[in-house]
Amino acid sequence: MRNDKPQPRLRAAAAAITFLALGALAGCAGPSKPNIELRKQNQQLEAKIDQLQRGHDADQATIRALQAGRPTTRTLPQSELDQLFTTASLRFGSLTGGYHPDPQKSGDTELRIYIVPIDESGDPIKAAGTFRVELFDLTLKTGNRIGQWDFDLKAARDSWRAQLYFYTYILRCPWQIAPLHAQLLARVTFTDALTHRVFTVDRDVTIQPPATASP
Repeated sequence: MRNDKPQPRLRAAAAAITFLALGALAGCAGPSKPNIELRKQNQQLEAKIDQLQRGHDADQATIRALQAGRPTTRTLPQSELDQLFTTASLRFGSLTGGYHPDPQKSGDTELRIYIVPIDESGDPIKAAGTFRVELFDLTLKTGNRIGQWDFDLKAARDSWRAQLYFYTYILRCPWQIAPLHAQLLARVTFTDALTHRVFTVDRDVTIQPPATASP
């Protein structure tokens, strides 16, 4: 299974930032001007690393689109495309996981994926595209993909929700094979309709196995 990971330089930079911040905080009993300045620099560096990671994700998505023989845009040249707010990565919502409509009953009936495209600044955008959701039970030695759901442009558009500061796609995935275990892996692949870039992200999810499921 493919799982694009941050570049080693980004991971090393993040580790160095955390080490310096913890070292500084350990030697300070309370806030001080140097400590506050260090925290500010730490936040700035972390933001820069996040921005670099989103740029890396976008580059990887472009490479996958080219390898698949698909153009990154139909009508716009790259110079104009770069001026638009386009998808650079995907972000899962905290509510992603198992769902059952009756809180008085145990056992989830479906997986719900809360996910939103984000631009290179890390802001959510309502980017049109298609989704594929795959669910894996890695505890199983064979046949560990226990579900796959595809959302075309219309189905994805119908799954968009926006209310106040809540912007997300909610992808409803009823069980195809009843999960036997609580800890699963969800994989979401998003194909941007404008750029044809392909983004794939993984997330560990926790569910309540249905009462009817048995090993």
